[in-house]
Amino acid sequence: MSLGLSSVEDDSDGQNDNYVSFDKLVAQYFQQVEPHLLEFPDGRTMIKSAAQSALYQRMFNEAALWPIPPLNYRARVLKNILSILEESISDPEEDEISDDLMECWSTLVTQPKPSALQQAQQLAYVKYTAPVPDADADADGTPSGEHRANRTIITCESRGLILSAGTTGFRTWEAALHLGSFLSTPAGQALVRGKRVIELGAGTGFLSMFCAKYLGVQSMVATDRELGLIQNIRDCMRRNELDPAIFHPSIWEWGTRLSLTQCEPEDEGDAAVSGSGDLAFDVALGADLIYDVDLVPLLLSTFRDLFENYHLREFIIAATLRNQDTFQTFLKACQMNDFQVECMPYQSPAAEMQTGFFHSTSIPIRTYRITRRG
Repeated sequence: MSLGLSSVEDDSDGQNDNYVSFDKLVAQYFQQVEPHLLEFPDGRTMIKSAAQSALYQRMFNEAALWPIPPLNYRARVLKNILSILEESISDPEEDEISDDLMECWSTLVTQPKPSALQQAQQLAYVKYTAPVPDADADADGTPSGEHRANRTIITCESRGLILSAGTTGFRTWEAALHLGSFLSTPAGQALVRGKRVIELGAGTGFLSMFCAKYLGVQSMVATDRELGLIQNIRDCMRRNELDPAIFHPSIWEWGTRLSLTQCEPEDEGDAAVSGSGDLAFDVALGADLIYDVDLVPLLLSTFRDLFENYHLREFIIAATLRNQDTFQTFLKACQMNDFQVECMPYQSPAAEMQTGFFHSTSIPIRTYRITRRG
């Protein structure tokens, strides 16, 4: 269901509250953006009965919505909304909080809630909404009509997780959201459209599934070294209704031969298989691969493997520049191994300008293209 604010716009001072403010809130909510970072329409708009009905139908009507955020998160967000509504009541006889929202609040506060530790360890389905490309926005920056039906991807993860079962892969990190934002642009999509693509360290599978569902790739292989992550991606593959002839999750321990048979038999017409029967890729993707200096030699060895044995043409990576020494070690290793590294001009919009794949830009994230010299 898609109810917008157009039915409750207020022209009294010449300023319209429009689709984008409400759609952005909904997209942030289902991505489980921290409640204090959510962008709410102004209280004057939210107190209108039509707006409250839209809030309930699009965010809290659990009978009609899936996936829904965890209980604690829903309660925190609804508490903030109710506070805004209470502060916005100017005429107690005219302004009132909807029964649906109040009933939902009563239900949420009476349910037993997991502890913060338990919640961090529990996986939940998260829905990500892609940014609206500039070319598809109206003159005032709001989404054009055809893009109000947003491109979404569902993952299974914990947004508050740092480490679980020895891996950081059960969370979609900022570098992946940055790279997804770039790929959602016309220039980014052009890099993968019609190509055979592989992702290293796919984690939740967010990037690979976005490419497979919306960006017109010829084939998409999502790899990680952890069986639990690949099983998780396979579950989300079904929930995102991805074409198994295009999308292939696969375990890959760097330094070993990649085979799609590790998760499922190769189809006879597998688009990632070259005419000689070997796996071949045009483009590789990776996000947050450069976080430990000790992993740089293995990463460079994997680069060589992809270019020499899998016919790779270019590697697109997004790197969060947390430690300049680690990244400089990586750059020097690339130079010594005859790899050319080009910093691409794309930068994520500031948080307040983002329309999807919401992420912090407080730590610099850069996009690089890696190719073989000569």
